[in-house]
Amino acid sequence: MTLTLILFTVANIVLAFIDAHKILKSKTINHVVNAAIYIALVAVPYFIFHNYFLIAALLFNRLIFFNMFLSLFRGLPAFYMPKHPASFVDRLANSVFGTNGKKMYAVYAGLFIVLTVISFI
Repeated sequence: MTLTLILFTVANIVLAFIDAHKILKSKTINHVVNAAIYIALVAVPYFIFHNYFLIAALLFNRLIFFNMFLSLFRGLPAFYMPKHPASFVDRLANSVFGTNGKKMYAVYAGLFIVLTVISFI
């Protein structure tokens, strides 16, 4: 399961890099395609481990690493929160955390750690 977490983190960083370059070139990001990629990435460990806590940990991994690296690759602060986000997930985060990125990432990191630890039990 450790390898799964590492590979998923690397995949998040690569996908953030790709999307950041699309944004910088004023190209549209197809969120449906991104969602399909993540469903595929999560399906593999689900069928191997059948561990719902691992799947939840992977989703929080995405919220942390993809978002942070997307901001960094765009030249923005790591804890950047857009005022008017395009993605549904970002709009939901804004409704809960506003533009307080540090608070959001602290909550996400805490949940990620708890879910990861539980997934190994």
